[in-house]
Amino acid sequence: MFIGGKMKKILMMFSVFFSLITFNAYAATDITVARFFGDCEDAGNDPTTTTGEACIIASIINAFDAQNPDINVTQEVLDWGMTYEILQTRYADKNAPDLHIMHRHRIPQFAGIGVIADLSGELEAYGMDSGDIVPAMMDALTWNGGMWGIPLDIHANLMHTNMDAMSAAGLVKNGKPVYPTSSDEMLQQAKACKDAGYEYMSFQMSDGFLGIRALYALVWQQGSNLFDGKKPTIDTPEVRNAINAFKQLIDAGYINPGYGYGDAQKMWMDGGACILINGTWVVDYYGDNVDFEYYVGNFPSLFGGNSATWADSHMWSVPADLKSRDPAKYEAVMKLNKFMWDNSINWSRTGHMSYRASVIASDEYKNLPHRDEYAETANIMADTPHAEKYGAIQDLIGNNLIAILTGNKEMDATLKDVQNKMKKLLR
Repeated sequence: MFIGGKMKKILMMFSVFFSLITFNAYAATDITVARFFGDCEDAGNDPTTTTGEACIIASIINAFDAQNPDINVTQEVLDWGMTYEILQTRYADKNAPDLHIMHRHRIPQFAGIGVIADLSGELEAYGMDSGDIVPAMMDALTWNGGMWGIPLDIHANLMHTNMDAMSAAGLVKNGKPVYPTSSDEMLQQAKACKDAGYEYMSFQMSDGFLGIRALYALVWQQGSNLFDGKKPTIDTPEVRNAINAFKQLIDAGYINPGYGYGDAQKMWMDGGACILINGTWVVDYYGDNVDFEYYVGNFPSLFGGNSATWADSHMWSVPADLKSRDPAKYEAVMKLNKFMWDNSINWSRTGHMSYRASVIASDEYKNLPHRDEYAETANIMADTPHAEKYGAIQDLIGNNLIAILTGNKEMDATLKDVQNKMKKLLR
């Protein structure tokens, strides 16, 4: 009995030991992905069938989760307007997500304090060819000699066009919309739309920056910018020209400066405006949900033929210490990045432009709705230079330019004031 009892204990110990080995061998690695784009309650895990930003991105991540039982992915949906405040707090509390969304323009804010990883040379190790990244996207990823994210897309302002309204206004030629080539011509087209019973351009002004980004484009079209390195260039003739181009439309009652994002979108989707200025992210949504003939145009050039439109990029960034702190998490995160890389075509079904040259050249991409209509956008994209205090700079510029446009501030004094305040932010 004694020997049997001893053997039972030994066998039990081996059983527990091997159970622990088996458990550890198959224990899943948990990673957290923080993103915006909104919630999707029933995204599923088939990214080829979902629609809209929220559901497509959720379904891509869900598909990865389902296909990789050794990795558990938790998605955190961040408030779009508070994303960078939340991430900054999480990094300060040493509680950053394992992978998180990032805009190009925020790289200096986070790379500048050393909290996100320089991923130079990492892509090839995980099966991603950096040579397949288009130059505009590679430029977006790069700052101070480092590459601070894995790309997701390129997005830009477009001219979402109600062809029925444009036709009623006499602004269609050879089946395509006629866009203005000067500020005077834009004023004439606005009158034609109003005479036909439509607003001319509908765009977000009162609670965001889509309208301001349209102004930026007009500045770039004149060969200028809002700042250049440490030098502010806001109090300039080029900025005045850009403001006046839209202010004349507001003063004449052709556009409504009080629209928020939802107001502007609803007015146009309900058929009340000729053109809506909005981004790439809604192309497929609009195509599926408007009752009029829909066309998507490149942003027009109003100043001597130089073309430019506002653009930015989404990318995925990784905490700087993740690889050394938790190699298993880092491997899982990079494996997820590779999966999203392979699903670039599915994310492009939102309307966002792919960052991969091979995807852009594919028939599958070219056959997506309306892509041929705004293909030139990839060649005219522009943005402000990198700046560590980008958020504060954009708030300063945006709030004051809106005040000028709406007549609440005088132009000369306001531009001079903004110029002086920007000097401190660019130091």
